[in-house]
Amino acid sequence: MHTHDPDVPLARRRRTLGMLAAGAALPLASLAPGRAGAQPQRLAPTPQDAEGPFYPRSIPSDADFDLMRVAGRDRLAQGAPLHLSGRVVGVDGIPLEGAVLELWQCDIHGRYHHVGGPAGEDEDFQGYGRAVAGAEGRYGFVAMRPVAYASRPPHLHFRISHPGHRRLTTQLYLEGEAAERGFAGMFSRERERLLIAPKPVAGREPGALAAGYTFVLAVL
Repeated sequence: MHTHDPDVPLARRRRTLGMLAAGAALPLASLAPGRAGAQPQRLAPTPQDAEGPFYPRSIPSDADFDLMRVAGRDRLAQGAPLHLSGRVVGVDGIPLEGAVLELWQCDIHGRYHHVGGPAGEDEDFQGYGRAVAGAEGRYGFVAMRPVAYASRPPHLHFRISHPGHRRLTTQLYLEGEAAERGFAGMFSRERERLLIAPKPVAGREPGALAAGYTFVLAVL
Protein backbone atom coordinates (compact mmCIF):
# COMPACT_ATOMS: atom_id res chain seq x y z
CA MET A 1 0.00 0.00 0.00
CA HIS A 2 1.46 3.37 -1.03
CA THR A 3 1.83 6.09 1.57
CA HIS A 4 -0.53 8.36 -0.32
CA ASP A 5 -3.25 5.70 -0.46
CA PRO A 6 -6.49 7.05 1.11
CA ASP A 7 -6.82 3.76 3.04
CA VAL A 8 -3.79 4.55 5.20
CA PRO A 9 -5.71 6.87 7.56
CA LEU A 10 -8.36 4.15 7.83
CA ALA A 11 -5.73 1.59 8.85
CA ARG A 12 -4.38 4.05 11.39
CA ARG A 13 -7.87 4.57 12.78
CA ARG A 14 -8.34 0.80 13.09
CA ARG A 15 -5.16 0.54 15.15
CA THR A 16 -6.37 3.40 17.32
CA LEU A 17 -9.73 1.69 17.77
CA GLY A 18 -7.86 -1.42 18.86
CA MET A 19 -6.27 0.51 21.70
CA LEU A 20 -9.64 2.01 22.61
CA ALA A 21 -11.20 -1.46 22.61
CA ALA A 22 -8.52 -2.54 25.02
CA GLY A 23 -9.41 0.33 27.32
CA ALA A 24 -13.08 -0.58 27.16
CA ALA A 25 -12.51 -4.28 27.79
CA LEU A 26 -15.16 -6.30 29.51
CA PRO A 27 -14.87 -6.20 33.29
CA LEU A 28 -13.14 -9.26 34.70
CA ALA A 29 -12.83 -10.54 38.24
CA SER A 30 -10.54 -7.95 39.78
CA LEU A 31 -7.40 -8.72 41.68
CA ALA A 32 -8.40 -8.22 45.31
CA PRO A 33 -6.24 -5.69 47.16
CA GLY A 34 -4.30 -7.06 50.12
CA ARG A 35 -4.63 -5.83 53.66
CA ALA A 36 -2.49 -2.89 54.68
CA GLY A 37 1.03 -4.12 55.34
CA ALA A 38 0.29 -7.60 53.98
CA GLN A 39 2.50 -9.17 51.33
CA PRO A 40 0.83 -9.06 47.88
CA GLN A 41 -0.49 -12.44 46.79
CA ARG A 42 1.56 -14.04 44.02
CA LEU A 43 -0.48 -15.13 41.01
CA ALA A 44 0.16 -18.36 39.13
CA PRO A 45 1.50 -17.70 35.62
CA THR A 46 -0.82 -18.63 32.77
CA PRO A 47 0.13 -22.16 31.61
CA GLN A 48 2.22 -22.51 28.47
CA ASP A 49 0.75 -24.58 25.64
CA ALA A 50 2.06 -25.77 22.28
CA GLU A 51 2.61 -23.17 19.58
CA GLY A 52 1.69 -25.64 16.87
CA PRO A 53 2.89 -25.57 13.25
CA PHE A 54 0.67 -22.77 11.95
CA TYR A 55 2.23 -19.52 13.17
CA PRO A 56 2.31 -17.30 10.04
CA ARG A 57 5.33 -17.70 7.80
CA SER A 58 4.99 -14.03 6.96
CA ILE A 59 3.03 -11.43 8.90
CA PRO A 60 0.16 -10.03 6.79
CA SER A 61 0.03 -6.32 6.00
CA ASP A 62 -3.32 -6.14 7.80
CA ALA A 63 -2.51 -7.46 11.27
CA ASP A 64 -4.66 -5.37 13.58
CA PHE A 65 -6.91 -6.48 16.46
CA ASP A 66 -9.93 -7.31 14.24
CA LEU A 67 -9.56 -10.72 12.59
CA MET A 68 -13.10 -10.65 11.19
CA ARG A 69 -12.34 -7.92 8.64
CA VAL A 70 -9.61 -7.56 6.05
CA ALA A 71 -8.58 -4.09 4.87
CA GLY A 72 -9.94 -3.37 1.40
CA ARG A 73 -12.71 -5.99 1.59
CA ASP A 74 -16.31 -5.17 2.40
CA ARG A 75 -17.58 -8.47 3.77
CA LEU A 76 -17.34 -9.75 7.31
CA ALA A 77 -15.59 -13.11 7.67
CA GLN A 78 -17.71 -16.23 8.10
CA GLY A 79 -18.33 -17.45 11.62
CA ALA A 80 -19.53 -15.88 14.87
CA PRO A 81 -17.56 -12.79 15.94
CA LEU A 82 -15.93 -13.25 19.34
CA HIS A 83 -15.06 -10.08 21.28
CA LEU A 84 -12.25 -11.20 23.57
CA SER A 85 -10.92 -8.73 26.10
CA GLY A 86 -9.13 -8.65 29.41
CA ARG A 87 -5.80 -7.80 31.01
CA VAL A 88 -2.13 -8.76 30.96
CA VAL A 89 -0.49 -8.69 34.40
CA GLY A 90 2.63 -9.97 36.14
CA VAL A 91 2.67 -12.54 38.92
CA ASP A 92 2.55 -9.63 41.36
CA GLY A 93 -0.73 -8.47 39.82
CA ILE A 94 0.81 -5.30 38.38
CA PRO A 95 -0.66 -4.46 34.93
CA LEU A 96 1.79 -4.85 32.05
CA GLU A 97 1.03 -1.85 29.87
CA GLY A 98 2.71 -2.18 26.48
CA ALA A 99 2.57 -5.99 26.40
CA VAL A 100 2.35 -7.21 22.80
CA LEU A 101 -0.29 -9.86 22.13
CA GLU A 102 -0.39 -11.97 18.96
CA LEU A 103 -3.44 -14.08 18.11
CA TRP A 104 -3.89 -16.56 15.28
CA GLN A 105 -6.54 -19.16 14.52
CA CYS A 106 -8.03 -21.21 11.70
CA ASP A 107 -10.98 -19.93 9.70
CA ILE A 108 -14.50 -21.38 9.57
CA HIS A 109 -13.22 -24.12 7.21
CA GLY A 110 -10.46 -25.21 9.60
CA ARG A 111 -7.72 -23.66 7.45
CA TYR A 112 -4.90 -21.47 8.76
CA HIS A 113 -3.87 -18.47 6.70
CA HIS A 114 -0.37 -17.18 5.82
CA VAL A 115 1.21 -20.66 5.97
CA GLY A 116 1.04 -21.64 2.30
CA GLY A 117 -1.89 -24.00 2.81
CA PRO A 118 -4.36 -25.30 0.20
CA ALA A 119 -6.87 -23.06 -1.51
CA GLY A 120 -10.42 -22.72 -0.23
CA GLU A 121 -9.81 -20.47 2.78
CA ASP A 122 -12.17 -17.65 3.74
CA GLU A 123 -10.58 -14.66 2.00
CA ASP A 124 -12.46 -12.26 4.27
CA PHE A 125 -10.80 -13.65 7.39
CA GLN A 126 -7.59 -12.01 8.61
CA GLY A 127 -6.33 -15.11 10.43
CA TYR A 128 -3.72 -13.27 12.52
CA GLY A 129 -3.79 -10.10 14.59
CA ARG A 130 -1.80 -8.05 17.06
CA ALA A 131 -2.79 -5.80 19.94
CA VAL A 132 -0.85 -3.76 22.48
CA ALA A 133 -2.05 -3.71 26.07
CA GLY A 134 -3.07 -0.23 27.12
CA ALA A 135 -3.72 1.35 30.49
CA GLU A 136 -4.18 -1.17 33.31
CA GLY A 137 -2.83 -3.85 30.97
CA ARG A 138 -6.09 -4.05 29.03
CA TYR A 139 -6.35 -5.58 25.56
CA GLY A 140 -9.12 -6.33 23.08
CA PHE A 141 -9.53 -8.54 19.99
CA VAL A 142 -12.34 -9.35 17.60
CA ALA A 143 -11.72 -13.00 16.72
CA MET A 144 -13.97 -15.76 15.38
CA ARG A 145 -15.55 -18.24 17.74
CA PRO A 146 -13.05 -21.05 17.16
CA VAL A 147 -14.09 -24.24 15.42
CA ALA A 148 -12.81 -27.80 15.76
CA TYR A 149 -10.80 -29.49 13.04
CA ALA A 150 -9.28 -32.96 12.63
CA SER A 151 -8.05 -34.02 16.08
CA ARG A 152 -8.19 -30.59 17.73
CA PRO A 153 -10.95 -29.00 19.82
CA PRO A 154 -11.80 -25.33 19.14
CA HIS A 155 -8.91 -23.11 20.25
CA LEU A 156 -7.14 -19.77 19.86
CA HIS A 157 -3.34 -19.42 19.70
CA PHE A 158 -1.50 -16.66 21.57
CA ARG A 159 2.00 -15.26 21.95
CA ILE A 160 2.40 -12.53 24.56
CA SER A 161 5.59 -10.66 25.36
CA HIS A 162 6.69 -7.85 27.66
CA PRO A 163 10.21 -6.70 28.63
CA GLY A 164 11.52 -8.47 31.72
CA HIS A 165 8.95 -11.26 31.45
CA ARG A 166 9.02 -14.74 29.96
CA ARG A 167 7.25 -14.87 26.62
CA LEU A 168 3.96 -16.71 26.96
CA THR A 169 2.94 -19.09 24.17
CA THR A 170 -0.41 -20.66 24.90
CA GLN A 171 -3.90 -21.51 23.68
CA LEU A 172 -7.40 -20.74 24.93
CA TYR A 173 -10.21 -23.31 24.66
CA LEU A 174 -13.99 -23.17 24.90
CA GLU A 175 -15.55 -24.34 28.13
CA GLY A 176 -17.57 -27.53 27.59
CA GLU A 177 -16.43 -28.11 24.00
CA ALA A 178 -13.67 -30.56 24.87
CA ALA A 179 -15.95 -32.96 26.73
CA GLU A 180 -18.72 -32.68 24.15
CA ARG A 181 -16.34 -33.52 21.29
CA GLY A 182 -14.49 -36.33 23.05
CA PHE A 183 -11.32 -34.39 23.84
CA ALA A 184 -11.72 -34.41 27.63
CA GLY A 185 -8.76 -36.77 28.05
CA MET A 186 -6.31 -34.20 26.70
CA PHE A 187 -7.16 -31.66 29.40
CA SER A 188 -4.82 -31.63 32.37
CA ARG A 189 -5.48 -29.52 35.42
CA GLU A 190 -3.20 -26.87 33.88
CA ARG A 191 -5.16 -26.77 30.63
CA GLU A 192 -8.38 -26.36 32.57
CA ARG A 193 -7.08 -22.91 33.45
CA LEU A 194 -7.12 -22.02 29.75
CA LEU A 195 -10.89 -22.12 29.29
CA ILE A 196 -13.15 -19.24 28.23
CA ALA A 197 -16.95 -19.19 28.20
CA PRO A 198 -18.25 -16.94 25.40
CA LYS A 199 -21.72 -15.47 25.92
CA PRO A 200 -24.06 -13.62 23.53
CA VAL A 201 -23.51 -9.87 23.58
CA ALA A 202 -25.94 -7.15 22.52
CA GLY A 203 -25.11 -4.15 20.38
CA ARG A 204 -22.52 -5.93 18.25
CA GLU A 205 -22.62 -7.90 15.01
CA PRO A 206 -25.47 -10.43 14.59
CA GLY A 207 -24.61 -13.57 16.54
CA ALA A 208 -21.65 -11.92 18.27
CA LEU A 209 -20.20 -13.37 21.47
CA ALA A 210 -17.99 -11.94 24.20
CA ALA A 211 -15.53 -13.45 26.66
CA GLY A 212 -12.83 -12.24 29.01
CA TYR A 213 -9.46 -13.61 30.10
CA THR A 214 -6.54 -12.37 32.22
CA PHE A 215 -3.05 -13.47 31.12
CA VAL A 216 -0.39 -13.68 33.84
CA LEU A 217 3.25 -13.50 32.70
CA ALA A 218 6.17 -14.96 34.65
CA VAL A 219 9.28 -12.91 35.38
CA LEU A 220 12.50 -13.83 33.56
